Amino acid sequence: MKRASVDMGTFAVLCALILLPTGAFAQQAPAETATPSGGIVHTVVAGDTLWDLSAKYLGSPWKWTEIWEQNRFLTNPHYIYPGIQVVIVPRGPREFALGQEPAPTSGPAETVAAVAPPVEAVQPAVQPVAPPRVPYLDIKPADFVRAGEFSREAPKGIGNIQAGRDPKVGFVEGDQVYLVLRKEIPEGQLLGVYRVRGPIDSPGKRPVSGYVSYLIGVIQAGPIRDGQPTARVRQSFEDLTRADLISEEIPAYAPVRIDPGADGIPSSVITGRLQNEQLAQGDFIYLDQGASAGVAVGNVFRVFAPTGAAAGAASTSVSGKVLYADVSRGVVVRVSPDFSTVYVTSSTESFAAGMPALRGVGPK
Repeated sequence: MKRASVDMGTFAVLCALILLPTGAFAQQAPAETATPSGGIVHTVVAGDTLWDLSAKYLGSPWKWTEIWEQNRFLTNPHYIYPGIQVVIVPRGPREFALGQEPAPTSGPAETVAAVAPPVEAVQPAVQPVAPPRVPYLDIKPADFVRAGEFSREAPKGIGNIQAGRDPKVGFVEGDQVYLVLRKEIPEGQLLGVYRVRGPIDSPGKRPVSGYVSYLIGVIQAGPIRDGQPTARVRQSFEDLTRADLISEEIPAYAPVRIDPGADGIPSSVITGRLQNEQLAQGDFIYLDQGASAGVAVGNVFRVFAPTGAAAGAASTSVSGKVLYADVSRGVVVRVSPDFSTVYVTSSTESFAAGMPALRGVGPK
């Protein structure tokens, strides 16, 4: 009888353990977990955006397309639903080197041979040759996304800022604003704010007229208050105004591999991004040639300025002939069929719109 009572007691304990709720043993899943590939699985919570996740995990909000490329099931990259999971795999430095071989995994070389060769047969050690580095444009992501573009037609957005919660002319990061939108935008979605100027007539040889547009800020849609859409300014490079354009497009950073291209494709500087009379290193300029002429992202263009009598100095050239000197170089960061956006990487002197430009690095 004693034996039977022990067995019945053990059975009762086992039954009690089985009937306990699973929550007594399970732990709440964390918002992020590691993946076998070294990436992270992030569970989206209210208020998350790819822009914010990029800033947290990749070091810059402007690399958000790297996350979107890994999660193409997201139909709207600027509005993601709470509860879904996204995979984030930061890119390593390997993409910046050519011919890089993976490290051997079979162990040290000395364990392969069972018997060491004679001393006289040993060959001098060959010094490893570093793989060639791929030249990439040195530019900060926050500068890259503000490159802007030149277009023949005036850009059309989805609305404008109508007013702010506080009576102000310009709005900056943290401000609450009221919007006038031509379409419904869900609460939490990010929107780009663009500055547009034009029409601008090119002073170059080719008759070109159009508009410059570039990013000046990012806002996040808020709730509807008193029947009007609201938003919070998340990023402001310049004061946002009522005249600026709201768009669903937000640019992203992409590394620009420098490929100078063959010498040729004569073009002219239409204008700079800003209303500067003189342009120099660090500026963005727009050229009147694009992809239809063979221009590609990464191409190098030289900008020329007149020298000698044409520049007001003493004439040192043949009478009646204008000489031009290479005064600046830049790299194409954005290209459309008809126009190119160039980041000026170096300049020996400033230059004005209308100056000629030529693709290639020229004679060495």
